[in-house]
Amino acid sequence: MDVEALLTAALREAGYGQDAIGSAMPRILRILEAEDVRIEMGRALSRKEREYVRLQLELGLSVREVVAGLKK
Repeated sequence: MDVEALLTAALREAGYGQDAIGSAMPRILRILEAEDVRIEMGRALSRKEREYVRLQLELGLSVREVVAGLKK
């Protein structure tokens, strides 16, 4: 089961409707991806780095691509 399906099932079980889940899911997934970037970097990110990560993820880059950009 993938993360999105697991989150959808958990939110549905908690009583959230499909509209609420559908509108919140992209943001939830970006938050989790941003946390993946922090874990890959092995340290807390600065405010500037967090903004960079947020923008890159919104543009559709993968966690691997964002981490590579931060390591340059």
